[in-house]
Amino acid sequence: MIKELNKVELEKRCLHLIGKTFVELGQVKDELEKIELTGKLSNILINRFPKLSWNAVEQAFEDGILETDDFHLCSKTMYKWLYRIREKIWNGWANLEKGSNHSIDNKTKALLSNQKLIG
Repeated sequence: MIKELNKVELEKRCLHLIGKTFVELGQVKDELEKIELTGKLSNILINRFPKLSWNAVEQAFEDGILETDDFHLCSKTMYKWLYRIREKIWNGWANLEKGSNHSIDNKTKALLSNQKLIG
C-alpha cells in the first residue's frame, strides 16, 4: 500500500513512473517539470489514494495511456487515472462478493489478488 512506503521510496517510484509515462505519451519535458509532477503525484497518492497498491498505480497509468484520450500528463490526468483504477478495484470486490467473477477482467483480477480491500 502507498501509505506503507516511505516518502523517499515513493518519490523514486513516482519519478520513474512519470518519466516512463512521458516517453510512452511521446512528450518531452525538462527535469524541473518531471520533479514538480513527481511531487504532485506523490501528494495525490498520499492524500487521496493511500490504500492503493503500487501495482494498482502502475496499472492506472498503463490503462490511462492505452485506453483514454488524455495525452497530456498533468495533475488532473493522473487523478482521473487513479480514480478510475480505484473504481475498477471497488467494482471488482463488489462482483467477487456477489459471485460474479465472470464480470471481472483479468487485469483487475490480478490487482485484487495483491490489493487489500480499499475502504
